[in-house]
Amino acid sequence: MSRPDVQRLLIAYTVDLIRVLIELFDFTLQPKLALTTSWKELQEAFETYERSNNRPIIHDSIRSAFQQGKYVLSPAEIRDKVRELLKEHLRRGDDPSAR
Repeated sequence: MSRPDVQRLLIAYTVDLIRVLIELFDFTLQPKLALTTSWKELQEAFETYERSNNRPIIHDSIRSAFQQGKYVLSPAEIRDKVRELLKEHLRRGDDPSAR
């Protein structure tokens, strides 16, 4: 696996992890749960993210960005790409707290 491929996977996993954590955090703040979330509710929140339309869209964005150039990104460029993807997909109205 080439270094750009490893970077692409690192970015995808990082964005996925952050999105899942946002989903889980927002899920635990639901009034009906009153901060007493069980494993079942957390699993439901994770599965909701897994089924969401946003996940493949984020991965497509990452793939297209890396197909444009086969160069190795610096740590700052990786950080900026993760931030850009998170901002882009939260702006699209896929903010879980807006549910």
